Amino acid sequence: MFFNKNRADKLMDQFNIDLLIASTPENVTYLSDTVSWAPKVYSYSVDMFATYYRDPNIDSSLIVPSQEMTYVSGSKSTIKDYYTYGGKSALVQPDEVNSQTLEEENYLQLQNNDSKRTRNSIDALAQSITSHKIRNIRIAVDEDKINDKKIKFLTELLPNCEILYGADLFRLIRQVKTDDEIKAMKVAADLNESASIAACNEIKIGMREYEIASVYASKVGMGLGKWLWYHFGSGRRSVGIFPPADKKIQAGDMWKFDAGLSLNNYQADTGWGGVMGEPSKEQLKLWEATESGYKAALSVIKEGTLPSEIQNAMLNGTKDGGLPDHSGTFAGHAIGLEMRELPYVLGNKSKVKSNFLPDTTDIPIPENSVLCIENPCQIFGLGGTQIEQTIIVKKSGYELLTDQERRLWIVD
Repeated sequence: MFFNKNRADKLMDQFNIDLLIASTPENVTYLSDTVSWAPKVYSYSVDMFATYYRDPNIDSSLIVPSQEMTYVSGSKSTIKDYYTYGGKSALVQPDEVNSQTLEEENYLQLQNNDSKRTRNSIDALAQSITSHKIRNIRIAVDEDKINDKKIKFLTELLPNCEILYGADLFRLIRQVKTDDEIKAMKVAADLNESASIAACNEIKIGMREYEIASVYASKVGMGLGKWLWYHFGSGRRSVGIFPPADKKIQAGDMWKFDAGLSLNNYQADTGWGGVMGEPSKEQLKLWEATESGYKAALSVIKEGTLPSEIQNAMLNGTKDGGLPDHSGTFAGHAIGLEMRELPYVLGNKSKVKSNFLPDTTDIPIPENSVLCIENPCQIFGLGGTQIEQTIIVKKSGYELLTDQERRLWIVD
């Protein structure tokens, strides 16, 4: 189960919340262990919701659009109470033909159960709640994919309930990963790592930057992942995160990439740098400073560390390691179902205004948070490099999410 039920129950008790409603594909995945496609592709016209009640005697429900019935039928969702909405899919059902699998049984249940089919998604959501005959409850709605008009409609259908914007409560719950989440994230990270290594193995003098990106994209696709970006720059373009271009890679160039993908709604992010041929003294010095800052950041990570402490350690370590003019304000980010999760960027504190979150992003990092630690360093005119790995925060330190060797990649 992806859902951290114990943490959710404690936080719902703390904030006096009776019901969670997920609306984004990420949070629906989190509550239900399903992976949707239609709410992502038709993001403005297709809704899918999942519910979770603090009362253990009330079953969760899944509000399923017609386009998702087949996907939900074949999933191993932890939710078994389904509602749907809109018109039925075209399907001829001969009387003499029966379902032969659980997938077919689930599909026919969604197709044929008219008592749980309504005209629109909010009617279906409201029906799933009122069917339990509960009143006067406090509901936290993930507002990130349900607009104000629909929330107003839901409020009218549930006049005795208090509805709060609850996307931040989901973020707070998701900050601590379950074992199943970490397994899913490792699979995504393994695919990202293997695709990145395959791309780097193809780098040679005279190759164009976009050709390297195509190797990465192909390997991700073969693993059924969705590549989200592949920043790649060589030579003077290796500063920052430029998109891969028509530029040919030349002898002596530094190069750097940053790559992100999604697999079954879990995110992966990685990157490193290299040089074409024997590195010059200046290039080697830049790498050594990058590595020094990176190791300094890792040395302070454990349960309870503040994001600002990680960033300050990385900044000072990079400066002391040979790049005194370095001015980095970023040491990485948390990751999970979203590419940047609470506390978002590992850097200096930012103010937060929320019903559920502390008043600053500089909050102690709990055990089993997953972080991408990264140190991009660059000198204009010379080039740039970086180190990025994904770690799991532990009580007295950290563990790598997966095998990730980081060294200056020298292409002979």
